[in-house]
Amino acid sequence: MVEINGPGNYALPTEEQQKTKSGGLFDQDTFLKLLVAQLQNPNPFAPPEMDQMMNQAAQFGVIERLIGLEQEMRTLNRSFYMARAAELIGREVVVASGNNLLSGTVERVTFNEEGANMVIDGKEFDINAVVEVR
Repeated sequence: MVEINGPGNYALPTEEQQKTKSGGLFDQDTFLKLLVAQLQNPNPFAPPEMDQMMNQAAQFGVIERLIGLEQEMRTLNRSFYMARAAELIGREVVVASGNNLLSGTVERVTFNEEGANMVIDGKEFDINAVVEVR
């Protein structure tokens, strides 16, 4: 018997989470706008130092690579999630439905932005309702 350890195992990232900016306060566009504004409007009393500009360019490169890595991790996470959910097809599961426990064979799994639902005996259940896989 295989047990699902908590509902967090089957949570797809929401659209809002996918749009979360990687840098906390600033995203890639904000960083570029600030850099371009700084280059277009230099302070005549304190010209930009080349070391500082090179540092900013290097930081921008690192940020770009981190954003790419984050996107790849999200894709990998979604693929893993979908594979785990698809493994339930044809398996007998026990799901919590209100105060009752129901069992049945998973006929199919459907995906939406909030996660996944499974169909048992023609009825849809949230995949997070699984309490046991037999």
